[in-house]
Amino acid sequence: MKEAAFRTLQLFAWLIVQPVSAHELKVAFDQDKAPYLWVEGREIKGLEYDIVMAALAASGDSVSAVLLPNRRVSAALTLGEADALTGLLQIGQAGEAFYSDLYLTYANMAITRKSAGITIDRLEDIFGYSVAAWQMAWDDLGLGRLHPGGRDGLAYSEFTSQYRQTKFFWAGRADVDVVDRDIFLWYSRILAKEMDTSDEVVFHDVVPVVRVRAAFRFRADRDAFDAGMKTLRANGEIDRIYAKYGLINPDRR
Repeated sequence: MKEAAFRTLQLFAWLIVQPVSAHELKVAFDQDKAPYLWVEGREIKGLEYDIVMAALAASGDSVSAVLLPNRRVSAALTLGEADALTGLLQIGQAGEAFYSDLYLTYANMAITRKSAGITIDRLEDIFGYSVAAWQMAWDDLGLGRLHPGGRDGLAYSEFTSQYRQTKFFWAGRADVDVVDRDIFLWYSRILAKEMDTSDEVVFHDVVPVVRVRAAFRFRADRDAFDAGMKTLRANGEIDRIYAKYGLINPDRR
């Protein structure tokens, strides 16, 4: 009886880390961050979306996207809203899960108008100015270590939408925009249709690059994703995806 019970427990433990055959895999993405991901009509587009979908294409599963605000993505597994999460900074961020290898690099910068004559030699120099940043940048970049007094008294704003963040900068409401270089350039081109974005800017390379991984409910899905990413890199497909959006892989710059 003890041996039978032990085998039952072993079987149960194996089952909880195995996906159901040919299941639908719901993948959570942070919304509204072109050129990495955006919605056009009813179609989801973007560099990160294409990379993740291409990496999972060989799994045989039906893959669908769930778009969530940045703050909710890391909780989506626990809340049952998704089977996989993207854009995670560290192992453990989404709790108990199967974490992938790093799959994407964001080349973050502190961006200012050249005419403003702002000098930023270190990341902590941004605190002398009004700042716009992505949602959760304070935690993602460990800004609390650089400014132990917290955000009180700072002209510091975070945005769920990088479109709104970029518009905030070009409207003159922030001296410094802390964001991925390609996101800034992408939205600046779009905003040029409705406001003046012609000022020359300076990219201050003082912000740590952010490399992200995915988290999966099931080990087999994680393994399939990692294998897919290795194939994309080996056959050059990942560089072709970057080229599709007029971009160059930051890891190859």
